[in-house]
Amino acid sequence: MKGEDKRAAIEALRQEVIQALSPLLTKDQTQVVFGAGDPTSPLVLVGEAPGPQEDKQGVPFVGPSGELLTRVLRELGLRRDQLWITNVVKVWPTRRQGRSLRTRPPNAAERRASRPFFEREIAIIRPRALVLLGGTAAQEVLGRRIKLTDERGKWFDTPFGVPAIVTFHPSYILRLQGMAPEEGEKALEAFRDDVRRAAARAGLLKE
Repeated sequence: MKGEDKRAAIEALRQEVIQALSPLLTKDQTQVVFGAGDPTSPLVLVGEAPGPQEDKQGVPFVGPSGELLTRVLRELGLRRDQLWITNVVKVWPTRRQGRSLRTRPPNAAERRASRPFFEREIAIIRPRALVLLGGTAAQEVLGRRIKLTDERGKWFDTPFGVPAIVTFHPSYILRLQGMAPEEGEKALEAFRDDVRRAAARAGLLKE
């Protein structure tokens, strides 16, 4: 599929996702959050689900996690608009705690509603490599439990026929930096190296 055809197909899919999932939104959710970036990119970054900032802005990986991701990409000589960034689940999974809204793991209904659209998204883009951000995203894509302490930085085959590397979610790195700065810096360095290796495998960077 040519670049212009991919862009048209992704835009059509975006509209279909919004139309299909918007009726499922609760009063606590603002909007459906589809992927963003360059749908002709050879590299796709995959998270679990949107958070509150993503729900508000309608773009994946914004807020503190997005800032960390953008900084790491910049340090590697990459820009967000060179990649495609998305989540498996397309709506913010919320729970109320008093008057506050919290993020919870996606439930089965949210995963089931989003999964076909995610699969079609990857099929349209047909990247050379995936970066799976966090254990839950990796579990959703690979279809099995993931132990990040053992499997981070490793490559795996996926049902899409695209190799994927498993790495930390930026929000985990931020939490770790706040609790144990030295461990947080080690995690950040590992994350940076995983993204670099994936970008090299996709042809965006030299090995």
